[in-house]
Amino acid sequence: MEGSHDFSTTSKHSADGIHMTSTELTAYTSISFIVVLWCLHKWNRRHFERVALKMTGLSSYPFIGSGLEFIGTPQQVMDSVFKLFNGFEPRKLWLTSYFFVTISKPEDLQIILNSSKALDKSKFYNFFKNTVGEGLFSAPVHKWRQHRRLIAPVFNANLLDQFFPVFNEKSRILIENLKKELGKTQPFDLSDYIMKTNLDIICQTAMGYNLDSQSNKESEFADALIKASELDSMRIYKPWLYPDIIFSIYRKIMGLQNVYNRLHKLPNQVIREMKEKHAQKKMQNNNNDIDANNGKRLKVFLDTLLDLNEAGANFSDEEIRDEVVTMMIGGSETSTITDCFCILMLAIHPEIQDKVYDEIFEVFGDGDQTITIEDTTKLVYLEQCIRETLRLYPTAPLLLRELQDNVKIHSDNQTLPKGTICIISPICTHHIPELYPNPWSYNPDNFDAENVNKRHKYSFIAFSGGPRGCLGYKHAIVSMKVLISTFLRNYSVHTDIKLSDIKLKLDLLMRSSNGYPVTIRPRDRRPTYKKK
Repeated sequence: MEGSHDFSTTSKHSADGIHMTSTELTAYTSISFIVVLWCLHKWNRRHFERVALKMTGLSSYPFIGSGLEFIGTPQQVMDSVFKLFNGFEPRKLWLTSYFFVTISKPEDLQIILNSSKALDKSKFYNFFKNTVGEGLFSAPVHKWRQHRRLIAPVFNANLLDQFFPVFNEKSRILIENLKKELGKTQPFDLSDYIMKTNLDIICQTAMGYNLDSQSNKESEFADALIKASELDSMRIYKPWLYPDIIFSIYRKIMGLQNVYNRLHKLPNQVIREMKEKHAQKKMQNNNNDIDANNGKRLKVFLDTLLDLNEAGANFSDEEIRDEVVTMMIGGSETSTITDCFCILMLAIHPEIQDKVYDEIFEVFGDGDQTITIEDTTKLVYLEQCIRETLRLYPTAPLLLRELQDNVKIHSDNQTLPKGTICIISPICTHHIPELYPNPWSYNPDNFDAENVNKRHKYSFIAFSGGPRGCLGYKHAIVSMKVLISTFLRNYSVHTDIKLSDIKLKLDLLMRSSNGYPVTIRPRDRRPTYKKK
């Protein structure tokens, strides 16, 4: 009995001991797992940590990094961008386990934008696939190389001349539509008119499609683009929305699941109708797409894509749509923002507006002759105004490049490790005082030939730079010169707001938070210098 008693006591104690050990083991295992995860996290970041120790940056927290700094409205996000780039030296940023470094100085920009090790636009561009797919703007390097080689000939500057009848026709419709604003003292938003003009221009010149949106009151494409851009860009700063399944649930909860369908409705319609037209022309072997003004066949971007497909390029329907959406956004929204900002700047600075009009009068007199490509080369000061507008308000304020290998930059002779995501901000580079004195003032003389020659080539990166720079920048500049000069030949523009009143917001592109409010008056078609 005594032995039996001893045995039962031992068993009870053993059982109790096992119970306690299981509880402790669970706690120890959980803590050990967290420690191991943290150690792996730090080990994987060790190359980045060595560089990060030498840099300043935004406040960072374990696992989420600096994501909390970018919570807020699109305008507040823009304020955080300026805070991040404060000082113009390379600065660090963590978003979850991703390591970012800001690149501002022209010498460093030239290295990054031209490096074969920095052609990748980073995983974060995947967040914009819902909007732009994998067109030239966002495509991974292997697809970008293939598509750019095939598409680049479409942007030959020698082909610009064929687009001028479209530029002129759509600009004349704009002038007619604006007549309803004459005599009104209440400001109207320029973008309500100019977005439709540029959408018509890009659909006609790039797709051969006469959209005629200027005859319609609403623009579903433009409205959906703004909503989709805000959705996609917001996701970058909210790590909890990185997983596609979480983002999909978020869209449904917020009632936003149809935004992308509305955005792609117009491009899909354009492609469908133009494919049918293209097939009919092939069957008839008849070039029906003739420019009535000069009798030349109008060879457009979508024609080229469809021809390439027939020649064996094997673009999928989705890839064609992605390139068309990219073209429509690049050719309408970006040009619209710049046109609106430029006209608003001329309204805020009437003395500069007078100088631009004097140049226009010297080229055209008081007649209504159609603008030619030769005429636009004479509008030198107007181009300075456009470029100064793009300096102050570049449409793409942030660019990302992910390093596929170590890259050494000029600043402190630092070597950025493979996997670093470089954040390039044209608006921050464009406001470095050493490059542009009084950087927040509007001064078109920043782009006279003498001042341009003094600066580093990469002091102005409104169209990015290097191999992945904008293919359509010449098309953009020329179309803007036609639209703005046509506008100013017919109307003087005025506003009560000041430069300091303009607030910026950031999504896929950068815009004015409060629109572009102006009033217009009929132009007194005499040179202003005769009145002085």
